[in-house]
This record gives sequence, structure tokens and C-alpha cells, in this order.
Amino acid sequence: MTSHRSAPNRDSLSSAEETSVRRTGILQSWLMPLLVSAISLSYAFLDWNIYRERSLARPDGWKLYFSGQIDAPWQYRIGVWEVVKWLHRWFHLKAYDALTLIDVLCLALSLWLALRVLRNFEAYKIASPPTQWLATAGVLFLAEYYLVWGHWFQTEDTMPSILFVMFNLALVYGEIVRSRVLACLLLVCLGCIQGLVRADVAVVLHTGFFLAVLFNKKAVPLGRSWQAATSLLAALAAGCVQLYLMLVRFPNARYGPEGVFQLMNNLKPEMWATMLLATLPFWLLLGLIAGKRYLPDAVTTMLLVSSLLYLPLWATVGLLDEVRIFLPFAFALMPATVLAFVGLMPQSSSTGN
Repeated sequence: MTSHRSAPNRDSLSSAEETSVRRTGILQSWLMPLLVSAISLSYAFLDWNIYRERSLARPDGWKLYFSGQIDAPWQYRIGVWEVVKWLHRWFHLKAYDALTLIDVLCLALSLWLALRVLRNFEAYKIASPPTQWLATAGVLFLAEYYLVWGHWFQTEDTMPSILFVMFNLALVYGEIVRSRVLACLLLVCLGCIQGLVRADVAVVLHTGFFLAVLFNKKAVPLGRSWQAATSLLAALAAGCVQLYLMLVRFPNARYGPEGVFQLMNNLKPEMWATMLLATLPFWLLLGLIAGKRYLPDAVTTMLLVSSLLYLPLWATVGLLDEVRIFLPFAFALMPATVLAFVGLMPQSSSTGN
């Protein structure tokens, strides 16, 4: 008699869990796009105002990018302005409207990809629905935290660069295409495109990927040999595009009075304080890894190597208080950062991927 009573209870519990999972999936299917849209559009309000104020001072100033009259390195970041020119020609959009549209679309896609990457982690897959919701909310919270700093010295190349890194991460994880050949081809093509936006991001990202695969024996989704060869080609492609812009298309571009190297300016305490505050989640993630409280998977390790390579470059040729420079790497590490902290909770099933 006892066995007859217990069997229906187990079946009832299983049915309840299936119903809960189904409801969670339905809720996510409409709630996530709503939240992503809300965050992206909210970013657009201040975004549009910043671009508009700059445009009012010189309405046609954006056209100077095509005649080589802008100081380096901005002169070499022609990619976004090519899109602005295309939108102006075909849809008669003003430059600040076009820039805002580009940022909103890039941000929305980046958030969508970040959530897809989050769901790729094994720790997320085996977690309970409440823990999954907590991780999702954590990614969106970190996104808002970083986006506040995105308006600090706002530039038009930040959001496209964030999208570039997120696309690379999703391709490496196999979240967009299943074909390894197609994924590798897209990675190289993205490297070429990013060479027109901010070549340094593409070169350092794939240099880090290459070095991580070379010295780390962990298996990666695309295969270690394929990943190493692809990252090498992508870094070279972005670097060659940069050299073309510097030596062929805009050979007369010169750096302004501030020069190339900013290391002395970055020695000021306020510069370090701003950088440490803005990138606090990144440093906390490194602390958990160093303390062996979180074990990153192979792809996260690749991304961490790239980000650590980028830090000295940022400190040498960029200003540390311009946190938007580092946001492409910090943004891409949001899923791993959230799971590292969720893994510290007692009810979590796992602490890593």
C-alpha cells in the first residue's frame, strides 16, 4: 500500500517540475526581449543627447573622417562613419540619429548574445529555475553597471566593439552556427570589420585566444588547432586593415598634442581610482579565480588572457579614467562573473562550467 501511494507522489512531483520549467521557458521567451529592449532604449536617451550636442557644434563635422582631417587614432576608426554615411544617404538620417541607432542595435544584440552565452554554461543548465533567474538578473545588473560608464567619455566605437567581442564569444561557444568551418570564417571576417572600428580590440582579443590555446591544454569547442589558426588569421587581418588605414588611406594622419603614450597621465591616483571602481566586477572575478573559488572553462580562460593582455595596452596608450576603452572585455565576461558569484551560494549545484 505504501508503494502505491509513493508512486503517484513521485509522478505528481515530476509533473509539477515539468510545468514549472515550461512556465519558466514561456516567461523567458517574452520577458527577456522586453528587458533587453528596455535597457537598450533607456541607454539611447542620454546617448542621443550626447551625440546631438556634439553635432550642433559642427553639423557636418563627421564628413571630415572621409577627407583625412581628423587626428589619429580617431581617423583610423572609419567603420562606424561608413555606416553613418550609408544611413544618411539612403534614409536621410542625421549623424546623431544614425549613431544612436547603431548603439541601440549593437547593445540589444550584445545583451541577447550575453544571455545566450550564459545559458551555454553547464552550471546554468543544471541549476534550479530560481538560480537561473538570479544569474540572468545578475547579467542584466552588470550590464547596467557597465553601461553607466559607457557614457563616460562617450565615443561611437564603444558599442560596436562590445558587439564584436560578444559575437566572437558566441561563435567560439557554437551558439550561433554549428558548422566549425563557417564559424572560423566568420571570426576572420569579423576581425577584418573590427579593423575598421577599433583594430586594437580585435588584435588583442585573438592574440589572447591564440596564446591561451597554445599554452592551455583544455579542449575548446572549435578544436584547439582550428581555434589557434583562426585566431592567428583574425588578429593578422585586423592588423593588416589597421596598417592599410595608416599607410595607404590616411598616411598624413597625425596624433594630437596629447601624443600616443599616456602612461605618465595614468600615474595619477584619481585615474586608478576611477578604473578600479568601474571595473570592480572584473577584479572580483579574478580574485575568485586566484582563490580557487571559481574554475573558468576553456573559453572563459581565453577571454581572461585577452583581457589581461589588454590592461597594459590600455594603461600605456589610453587614459585609465576612460573606462569605455575596456568595456568590450568586461562586458563579455559578465556571464562568467555572475556564475562565479552564484556558485558561492549554498543552493547552487556547481561553481564552474
